[in-house]
Amino acid sequence: MLLAIHNLVRWVVVITAVVALLRARRGLNGGVDYAAGARQSLSIFTMTVHLQFLLGLILLGTSTLTRGAMKAMGAAMQDPGTRFYIAEHPALMIAAVVVATLTGVIARRGPDDAVRHRRAAIGIALALGLILAGMPWERGLMPTF
Repeated sequence: MLLAIHNLVRWVVVITAVVALLRARRGLNGGVDYAAGARQSLSIFTMTVHLQFLLGLILLGTSTLTRGAMKAMGAAMQDPGTRFYIAEHPALMIAAVVVATLTGVIARRGPDDAVRHRRAAIGIALALGLILAGMPWERGLMPTF
């Protein structure tokens, strides 16, 4: 059940990232106050990333795949599928969480709205790229409960 929820929330993360990116991009053209929507969208995106990360940590700690891999780490690292779930996926997602979190701080500290929008757009795009790179695409696109 937890895996299905984690699978579903990934799409919420992607959707909130796209919305936040579009709002930040709209502000790049000028004349749009950063606080009017881009800041809220970025905050919602960051919150969903943190929720997904928390779900992932719980899943990592309770997964039979992880427990089995920890017993034979050498063999687990030689299997590309297992290595993805115990090393590559978590590493990319940790990087995405860090980028998303720092983006909120860095964008907010910009000297003017244009710079805030630009910093937000760059950070969201980087975080989204990391998320998409770390997604398990071989799994079903929609969760099964």
